[in-house]
Amino acid sequence: MPAARLRAARALVPLLVLGLALAGCAGGPPVSRSAPGEVTVALSTPPSGLNYTRNSGVAIPQALLYNVYETLVKIAPDGRLQPLLAESWTVSPDRLEYTFTLRRGVTFTDGTPFTADDVVFSFDRLDTWTTASAGQLSRIAETRAPSPHVVQLRLSEPDNALLASLAGPAGTIFTPSGAGTLATDPVGTGPYDVASYDTGATMRLVAHDGWWGGRPPMRAITLAYYTDPTAQTNALLTGGPDAALGVGSPQLLPRFADDPAFRVTEGTTNGEMVLAMNNAAPPFDDVRLRRAVRHAVDDDAVREIAMEGRGTPITSMVPPTDPWFDDRPDPYPHDPARARELLAGEHPEISFKVPNLPQYVRAAQAVQSDLQAAGFVVDLQLLEFPAVWLGEVFTGHDYQLSMVIHAEPRDIGTFSSPTSYFGFDDPRAAAVLAAARSGPPEQYVDRMREYARIVTDEAAAGFLYLTPWLNVVHADVTGEPTGNASESIDLTAIRRAGR
Repeated sequence: MPAARLRAARALVPLLVLGLALAGCAGGPPVSRSAPGEVTVALSTPPSGLNYTRNSGVAIPQALLYNVYETLVKIAPDGRLQPLLAESWTVSPDRLEYTFTLRRGVTFTDGTPFTADDVVFSFDRLDTWTTASAGQLSRIAETRAPSPHVVQLRLSEPDNALLASLAGPAGTIFTPSGAGTLATDPVGTGPYDVASYDTGATMRLVAHDGWWGGRPPMRAITLAYYTDPTAQTNALLTGGPDAALGVGSPQLLPRFADDPAFRVTEGTTNGEMVLAMNNAAPPFDDVRLRRAVRHAVDDDAVREIAMEGRGTPITSMVPPTDPWFDDRPDPYPHDPARARELLAGEHPEISFKVPNLPQYVRAAQAVQSDLQAAGFVVDLQLLEFPAVWLGEVFTGHDYQLSMVIHAEPRDIGTFSSPTSYFGFDDPRAAAVLAAARSGPPEQYVDRMREYARIVTDEAAAGFLYLTPWLNVVHADVTGEPTGNASESIDLTAIRRAGR
């Protein structure tokens, strides 16, 4: 992007963000610094509900996964798999049977003991889920409980992705006694229990005194949701939340950099900012136009405008924490002349539906400018997030061009999902993905890397940048997540001094 146009885009962004902030009252809830033994954490994206077996979007597992609900295994901040409710496991020689030895002395927050029967119950009800994540465990053909602390999973075919899938929302362990209240009163085995949720504003988690891991670090954690970063910043500076995690507006961080009352940290995530194109509908069912988009958009300039240069360049939906990360050069470098050549004098009119959050607005404005310079006619539409965007774009597939952060771990395979909003139907890619999942384990990484390259080469989407994990925390707060490689914002270790 030329320097003059980059400066102009930067000048317009604060006005647009200010307009969003003044347009409604959803800036954030009124909160004050926490009482002793409690901590208040500011986040940016409120969950649309509490039941992630029915509601899509990463905001629900961000709040509940590992904090309230637990899984047999979990994903550590560096992307490695660790035992959680399962202490150990073995795999049969034919890779069709996994046997897990379960942790003893575990109870749910309603006092019910955790046994292998709860694992059977949880996986047997996966076919009742209405969200796509349940499909990650579709190769589980049978779940058996030969004893209270041993569970066996029988697969229909080998699945090299099974353990990673078990660490996500689909692997959540429920209890039959809590199955009827998932939307109002989640019952899990984690260190905290949901005491209340004022939708879109605050969620209060209280300590699960019977947690198998010992006494939780805090008596209570309040999640306070601020969709307006300016309101979030002002709240931090005026005695509001104790910490802001996953801050999406680095433009506001200098206000805290020299203040000894705060710490500002930057880590990595697996959240890829993806420029989504609907491969199943005009005009992006034509790979020529998808490639024109890839060449037209200056990913580095978008990252500079949206994140002040923070974050990591990527060439696919694969972060460095994934085993098949590929650091090859981008096959679609910024080349407006090549984009215009691919358009061949056409001026395609496209709608660009974007979440109405500041980071997206900043990035989308830069993308719109680049595309129009190449010859596209772009109608930028801001959709309420998460509810309207999820319903219209992610679930309804009613879009041509969009943008969102994909925060799920090891998620490149979603491109070949038949329910994916990308609409990417490529037989060669699907065959490579199937071979990667079912083939010899020693070939898994190479085949996944091959699959990711096909997705990139076919310009199935644009990959703008990997979002950084930015925190602003009061000096008396420790144990906050300094990076994120899972769908959880893991608060199991956060604490305030004086607990």
